Amino acid sequence: MQPRLWILHITLQLQGADQVELRFFWDNPLEYQRQYRSLSAIQQQMQRSEERYYTRFPEDYAQTGQHLYHWLDGPERRLQQALDQHPRDARVLAISAAEGLAHLPWEVLHDGQRFLVEQRIVPVRWVQAAKAGALRCHPDPQNRALHVLFMATSPRGKQELDFEKEEGAILAATRGKAYLRVEESGCLQELKEVRQEYEPDFFDVAHLSGHAGWDWKTDQPYFLTETVYGDPEYSCALDLSEALWCEAFPDLIFLSGCRTGYASGNGSLPSLAQRLLEEGAKAVLGWGQRVLDLEATTGAERLYEELSNGAPLWAALAATYRSMIQVQARDWHLLRLYVRDTLPGALVSRRNTKGRQPIPVQTQTGSGFRDDQDKLRVATREEFVGRRRQLQNCLRALKPDPDKIGVVIHGMGGLGKSTIASRLWDRLPEHQKLCWWRQIDEGALTTELIKKLSKPDQQQLRQYLQDPGVPLSARLIYIFQSLSLAGERPFLLVLDDFEWNLDPVQGHYVLKPQVVAVLEALVTAIRETTVDHRILITCRYKFESELNGYFYFQGLDPLSGSDLQKKLKRLPRFQSEDQDPKLIERALKLADGNPRLLEWLDQDVLGQPDAADQLSQLESSSDLWKEKIVWRELYDLIDDPLQQILSQCLVYELPMPMRALEGVCDQIPDHQALLQRAIELSLLEVSADQQNYRVSRVLPRILTRVCLPEDPDELYRKALDQLRHLGWDREENEDEERWREVFRVWFGDATSRRWRERRDPECFRQGFSH
Repeated sequence: MQPRLWILHITLQLQGADQVELRFFWDNPLEYQRQYRSLSAIQQQMQRSEERYYTRFPEDYAQTGQHLYHWLDGPERRLQQALDQHPRDARVLAISAAEGLAHLPWEVLHDGQRFLVEQRIVPVRWVQAAKAGALRCHPDPQNRALHVLFMATSPRGKQELDFEKEEGAILAATRGKAYLRVEESGCLQELKEVRQEYEPDFFDVAHLSGHAGWDWKTDQPYFLTETVYGDPEYSCALDLSEALWCEAFPDLIFLSGCRTGYASGNGSLPSLAQRLLEEGAKAVLGWGQRVLDLEATTGAERLYEELSNGAPLWAALAATYRSMIQVQARDWHLLRLYVRDTLPGALVSRRNTKGRQPIPVQTQTGSGFRDDQDKLRVATREEFVGRRRQLQNCLRALKPDPDKIGVVIHGMGGLGKSTIASRLWDRLPEHQKLCWWRQIDEGALTTELIKKLSKPDQQQLRQYLQDPGVPLSARLIYIFQSLSLAGERPFLLVLDDFEWNLDPVQGHYVLKPQVVAVLEALVTAIRETTVDHRILITCRYKFESELNGYFYFQGLDPLSGSDLQKKLKRLPRFQSEDQDPKLIERALKLADGNPRLLEWLDQDVLGQPDAADQLSQLESSSDLWKEKIVWRELYDLIDDPLQQILSQCLVYELPMPMRALEGVCDQIPDHQALLQRAIELSLLEVSADQQNYRVSRVLPRILTRVCLPEDPDELYRKALDQLRHLGWDREENEDEERWREVFRVWFGDATSRRWRERRDPECFRQGFSH
């Protein structure tokens, strides 16, 4: 049974030039209590809020809340009298957003004993229609699990957000209780397409996480979204509404961005949340100022836990406030709810409700990525984490660049090349998809193309494609042109696990002869027909070919930071409280962020009684690693000079610019060519921006030997010099991970007297740059 709710409305009626009438009523707008205030008194309250609340060093929030409470209560005690009528029931204060009232910090209302929100009295900002009556509460929840549409935005060139943490918190809070559809691009156009995949009333909540701000040139608030290629896009309320509306809006829109609930200009300019209501949204949550990421995540976690359990929105919001107050969250009061005509109640029914529909099964994407036994070989959308920048880099190359007709995703085994390709597969709906796994030749190519020529009027095309008397490139040109004239969609030709089509030659990988003919024919046909066909290749190695200029090469690195933590949340034994933390730490060190190794260790090692013994064997034996992420034939290509290069570069633990690697390898003959060969063989990991490189910590376990330098002191000195050139030792460096790397290199060689004599990192940090 839902708790009884009473809604106390507080509205403004203009009375002359400088006076307003404050009206207090419950259900009937004609039965109200009133008191009078001057407009200047409201302006004084807003000015006081600017000086004492919206400031870097605010006064005590309880003090602000008491002042605001007494001003609203007045000598007539209208507010207290009204609240005393229903002392044991839940109450909502629907406060009119007119005349700048939305700008005042109603969440901190305090009666001298407690904040009102601690007494389940929840303030909301009510945007009234021209002839509005009382605010209605939507009484009928959907008899099913909660459905949430989630999109985080973090454009290139802007401050990076740890949006995976917020998404992970929502996933954890609603696991088994909600359907969470994640839109991965941060792009409103992509969000709109996802929205249109579902029925208009499918989603209960749309959650957008990202940066927000104010454009003073247009006096418009904005939400910072991304283009499909990851560039910043300043989206106004109209842009958001067009993306989220699909015959109807979700019951609740949560704009999880700083100042999305802030009315600028001392309250004279409506907030982004209010403007979205004016575009037709039903209810919008926003933040009234800058908010700590951790506290935004904490608030979202509790809110969705309550909503997914069937709590009404106002009750979920009250529980969120109380929970944040209990943990002494600094920004608890900045969470603001704006409503229009209807206050959403419970969005969904309680979990034990009879006839409650189960959580929908999410459709697996990338269905073409299957092996010869029809097993899906990629992570599902729910399992996929990170890789946003790599996806955007590839999309930029696949869509607008006329000089590139394809993308090659390369990297060590287990880093998720096929999974990234499957995400691109989903993100290019305007293309027909064809996928070949492993080996490709002319027969395999034509066989799959013929399957796409299934229409009765394409019989002549099928016959022509099979004519061996015509060169393959000529056949493909004719087929592509004919399909284009007929209005057919262009092809996305996916060559997955392409390393099966390569031969090792003189320390490099090159195309097999029969593959050269196929790839040349495809490239020629696509270039000469100027149709938007594209080729997508996944490969362990960056192969040598005269055709490489037509492809964009995207390298991969292991998961780290929030991406790694998000991956670990999906691995039950890494998260188990019963697991020995020391074993988890050893397993993490062994996997070094490689998704496939993490999954293998989670499933086949950590869950076994002899997990400790297995980890010891993996730490001491190179044979156990073979074939998991490196092919046996690759060992023959890692000659002594390449071993020496890799061993020298192991002095760094963090990804480094190429010049830093060259700086510690400059005494090795042909070191620049050797470093490039290490990249080609995926022995050097490549960052998303293609600017930094790192030797995987897995490699020392699979190399037959590590070539240590004759003078370790000299190696560490060179590495330290490179870090100084990068400015990592300067006081303005606020990156803790970089400082840690500087300390590690400085103290790196235990045999060096210089390293032994300098033991105090803080003294080092203060004095090093001087």
